[in-house]
Amino acid sequence: MVGGRRRLGQSPLRLAVIATTGEQFSDFAPYVASVNDAGTVAFQAALPGGGTGVFMSSGGEITEAAGPGLLAGVTSHPDLNDAGDMSFYGELSGGVEAVFLLRDELQTIADTRGQFTSIGPLGPTMNETGMVAFRADVAERVSGIFAGDGAGAVTIADTKGPWSQFHGLPVINRGGTMVFRADRKDGVEGVYAGGEGSIRTVVETGDVFEALSLFPSVNDSGTVAFAGTMRDGGAGIFTAAEDRIIPISNPDDSFESYRGALINDRGDVVFVATPRGGSPGLFAGPDPEADRILAIGDSLLGSVVEEFASNPVSVNAAGQVAVRAKLTDGRQLILRADLTATR
Repeated sequence: MVGGRRRLGQSPLRLAVIATTGEQFSDFAPYVASVNDAGTVAFQAALPGGGTGVFMSSGGEITEAAGPGLLAGVTSHPDLNDAGDMSFYGELSGGVEAVFLLRDELQTIADTRGQFTSIGPLGPTMNETGMVAFRADVAERVSGIFAGDGAGAVTIADTKGPWSQFHGLPVINRGGTMVFRADRKDGVEGVYAGGEGSIRTVVETGDVFEALSLFPSVNDSGTVAFAGTMRDGGAGIFTAAEDRIIPISNPDDSFESYRGALINDRGDVVFVATPRGGSPGLFAGPDPEADRILAIGDSLLGSVVEEFASNPVSVNAAGQVAVRAKLTDGRQLILRADLTATR
């Protein structure tokens, strides 16, 4: 366990080292790690002897969930739900790309032997029922957002409709609502929510917003969190629920830019941002020092943080965040930050 910065009058942030490169693993990049509500972290890793796999740990023994003996390769982050089910992108022999659901046994949700020409990019998300949300291409210049659970995949949105392209990863909640970031063919940027055969607009660029970040997220209550740049200047983090958009950071605050917002089922929001005059980092609140989880240039384990990554699969309802980090000495780490120590 690694101690982090101390908030005045509070106990320190705790960073648990889940895995590190060395004898067991050679690389974690470029994928993020995920964490479920029990605190179990799932991550993709390359092996020194060749091949890739997905692994799980709560901070002790590391368990292989799927490796070279089962797949030709793992090509995304894994997402892990509270039942222990896991979804990820990977490859079968012969270069077949696929979306997998690991639930007792490995199931193929979709692959390039059927309607899809490619799977991805980035990675899938899944909910507690085992429904998996993913991006894929179905034909040349036709890409889309899809959902499946082993009984087949359904189209949520694709570029045959009003959208010109999709960004980030689709995020699905317990109720089956899927939130995604897309650009319309008329140039408008938007965050949209699909479910029950319809799609509604969460927020679009126009009178209020000039640009929207590429990584929105949604919790099981249906609250969407996103980062946006205001048309009248400034940027901030916002939540959207019941047709109301609420700023949770001041556009004139201590941050100069925001990349994305990660919301958990308690409504806590963690965000990736750059403080004014500072370096990009992961933050749990408005104070760039007291609320910093990890940032480029931070001292860590006798070295310095050179790179970090988290996305919407990296937070849980227990106030924990999974982080992939690279240090200047060449080591790579999978970390779990326990934010309850700073609340």
